[in-house]
Amino acid sequence: MASAEKKSSNSRKDLICTVCGAPATGFNFAVITCMCCKAFFRRNALFGLSSLQCRYLSEKCSINIKTRRDCSYCRLKKCFDVGMKKELILTDESKRIKREKILANRQMTLNLIRPVDTFDIKRNSPVKPDHSANIANIYNAFEDYCFQPLVKFDRYEFEFVSQQPVKSRIKLQHYYQYYMTHEASLTDFFKRVPELRKFPEDQQMVLCKHNMRFLIRMSLMETRDPDLPLWPAINLLIETIFGKSLLEESDNLLRNFKEEIRDSKCIRLLLIIFLFSTHSSYNGHLDTLAIYDIQTKYTELLWAYYSEIYDYSVVCERFSTIVRHCLHLQRIGRDAEAKREELQRTRLCLESE
Repeated sequence: MASAEKKSSNSRKDLICTVCGAPATGFNFAVITCMCCKAFFRRNALFGLSSLQCRYLSEKCSINIKTRRDCSYCRLKKCFDVGMKKELILTDESKRIKREKILANRQMTLNLIRPVDTFDIKRNSPVKPDHSANIANIYNAFEDYCFQPLVKFDRYEFEFVSQQPVKSRIKLQHYYQYYMTHEASLTDFFKRVPELRKFPEDQQMVLCKHNMRFLIRMSLMETRDPDLPLWPAINLLIETIFGKSLLEESDNLLRNFKEEIRDSKCIRLLLIIFLFSTHSSYNGHLDTLAIYDIQTKYTELLWAYYSEIYDYSVVCERFSTIVRHCLHLQRIGRDAEAKREELQRTRLCLESE
């Protein structure tokens, strides 16, 4: 039996992705592929080849482990050529049903194996009824002002821009429209927070704007369509400006963050927590102590919410995970800002010559 398991393990290691030649994990959408090509096919197959264009206009690019990210059109074409079936990709409704079954099974397992004494923290720090209502209000406000409108906007923009030539796709107007739409939706959401409305209108706008880029990145965990690129309509533009490596790092981070948290209420609470965040270099005319108190209130609300679900050690692990990913996201933001400033300086130098 041991030798059979060893043989099975070795055979899996010998599998080669039929798309790019990388080590494969098994059958994905009816073909042996690696995880990267599986994820790529899931994101792009439903939109078809008509939504893409060969980067080199030849439609004959060689696809291997080193070149697979160079041309999405030829990579998707090869996926279809080797037999990958888009019909096997779960629809949104199928994914919802599958997710509900997984959650139900997980909860059933927890109820069976979790000892009674692990719920001590639940008796010590329960979420009060008004706190539960507050969490529900935050969740619903984000749903109405961010999730639903932004999902529709991203899909519409992606389908619209995908039909245009490459030169038209990388115009800065697409970036400005994307950023302004996401900023407006998040601002509408934040203005439903009672504590923010206590500030004068001009100070509300200062709070919303000074941390907006970070907040937009974090909100993508909730609003992004898993079957679309990270920045649907402006993915090629973002890649052109900031580089492929930074784009892929952002994509992987947000996917991992979302996968490890797996809780929309938590992510939406985090947006409120980081709204009331002023870094050390902040010099705005705001009562930073009052802002800190509000941030502390929502942080404690998140802790109490988690404590209703998990025991103390798990809550600590969750907060540690959040801090680790947020620091990583901030570092990516700094790298992107440095790249943007470098491009601006280059453009000014060229204009002055």
